[in-house]
Amino acid sequence: MTDAVSFATGPLAAVAASLVGDVASDGAPPPGALVAVSVGDRVHYATAGVAHRANVPVAMTWTARTDAGSVTKIAATTASLMALVDDGQIDVDDPASRYLPALDGRATTVRDLLEHRAGLWEWWPLYLSGARGDDAIEKAIALPQRYPRGAGRDYSDIGFILLGALVAHVAGEPLADAVRHLALEPFRLGETRYATPMPGGPIIASSDGDAIERAMVDSGVPYPVGGSSREFSGWRTHVLVGEVNDGNAFHAFDGAAGHAGLFTTARDLLTFARGMLASCQGDGPVRPATARRFTAAGADPGQGLGFRIWRDEPARVDATRDVGGGAVAIGHTGFPGVAFAMLPDRKAAAVMVTNRLHAAGTPRATEAMWRLARDAARTHLDQYGIL
Repeated sequence: MTDAVSFATGPLAAVAASLVGDVASDGAPPPGALVAVSVGDRVHYATAGVAHRANVPVAMTWTARTDAGSVTKIAATTASLMALVDDGQIDVDDPASRYLPALDGRATTVRDLLEHRAGLWEWWPLYLSGARGDDAIEKAIALPQRYPRGAGRDYSDIGFILLGALVAHVAGEPLADAVRHLALEPFRLGETRYATPMPGGPIIASSDGDAIERAMVDSGVPYPVGGSSREFSGWRTHVLVGEVNDGNAFHAFDGAAGHAGLFTTARDLLTFARGMLASCQGDGPVRPATARRFTAAGADPGQGLGFRIWRDEPARVDATRDVGGGAVAIGHTGFPGVAFAMLPDRKAAAVMVTNRLHAAGTPRATEAMWRLARDAARTHLDQYGIL
């Protein structure tokens, strides 16, 4: 099925402009934003700003390729786990060590890792001592427990790095190959892959090298990892264009990890969201019981199995009864300024793509921008009478 894609004015255009309009204070072109919403095969989108602030600025477009950041946790790792659950190869309530023997001795289930309740460190620069591949996984496993298991939701990159290793182990092939077979191909994500963007559109720039993570190491803020940037000689200092932004994914895992590393497009993120909506209704790449199980709230009302859950307004109970427990939006965000969600009450999907890190001064918070984008998507659906 070919989408009917059209440029939108009104609320989508207004919010796209608002996401970039007040950021550039140095006279350079503002960073870029794309906001889109889809229902069925209809896609409406708006763009503003630039994908890359080069000598000749490159405009943000519908076909722009972006680093997905932590959206990788869903479109790659969680989607692969759903396929393995469907195939009977994994039960999320089993000990994770059953599927990743290197975890032997840790009383952690697959569910704990998916719900960010395993008590692991939020972030740790595994690459700082030069660890790569299996050595980096071993280092992640050897990290001391940060919180008591099950005490609360403590969002963890480390947990999803381990889930990525688990997927690769169960699938019996490198993670990038496993994700392609288990997730990208079933969901028909033809513009998504690990490590480098697919050809076909402008590539969105992200940050000035590893400056953000380098500062995190030296300051110990927000995570007291107790290291020094002097321990690592591979820091990047150039503007990242077509390179994975996340340091662990890039330096320790060659661009393919469970928590980060995908490059994608707005089109593919909408396709993935629509595939999940279809799955929940029995007509998608994931069995409906599995799709509903993963998108339902767990111990934390804002967290499913991998998926984030936002309740921005009272849900329409009749329309959302079977999807995520009546949640308004189900999806995930990514550090470079990317986000997607299913809007179950409208049988719609929304996406935001920005390069918030490619700007002068302090970047705007992804969550705040994403709330604006979700509101604009709903307003657009209301104005066009799409129920």
